[in-house]
Amino acid sequence: MKQLLLACLFSSLLAGCANTSHPVDPVAVAAAQKMAAERAALEKKIDANMAIDSNFIPFDKMSPKLDPVGQGQLLRLLPQLKASKAIAIRGHCYRGDVGNAKAAAQARAIEVKDFLVGTGVLESKISIRFDTERKTHGVQLIFK
Repeated sequence: MKQLLLACLFSSLLAGCANTSHPVDPVAVAAAQKMAAERAALEKKIDANMAIDSNFIPFDKMSPKLDPVGQGQLLRLLPQLKASKAIAIRGHCYRGDVGNAKAAAQARAIEVKDFLVGTGVLESKISIRFDTERKTHGVQLIFK
């Protein structure tokens, strides 16, 4: 009888421990859903850029900063860039749109170079150029 009582007590304790369900936090669920939607939108923009020209990273006309879409595009190219022997980074900024287009084009190229070096690409195989003649804003990657 004593063993039966211990068995019942033990099984009821285990049954109580087995219930590990926690109340769902609706705020956490909403935040997770929002993050997933933002990530999906970002991936869609990266896919669109890659489809147009995978080696061209567009920049906002007035910005020398690499945005998350550009970073994602570079991360997708990273295996090819690391395996290449030489990388030319050509910053583009149309002089008809921006006052100091040369400085902006160079700043964009340096921004991309710094990002690539930060991800493990050898700095010694990267060269920087700029172009202020074409009506485009971004960075062109040329690698072999």
